[in-house]
Amino acid sequence: MSKKCNEKCNILCEAKNCVYHSTDSKCTASSIKVGSKNACSCSDTCCDTFKMRENETGTF
Repeated sequence: MSKKCNEKCNILCEAKNCVYHSTDSKCTASSIKVGSKNACSCSDTCCDTFKMRENETGTF
């Protein structure tokens, strides 16, 4: 069964420079994708949904 993350998922996120990062350290993306398909350990994975947040001057 598949569900969208905005339907009660509780994904914690520490990537404060991501547009989907909320002030309470949650991911607000409607769905997430985790890579890499060749991962053998936790350190081999990453959030492919990540998008850089721009600050008020247009850069982070």
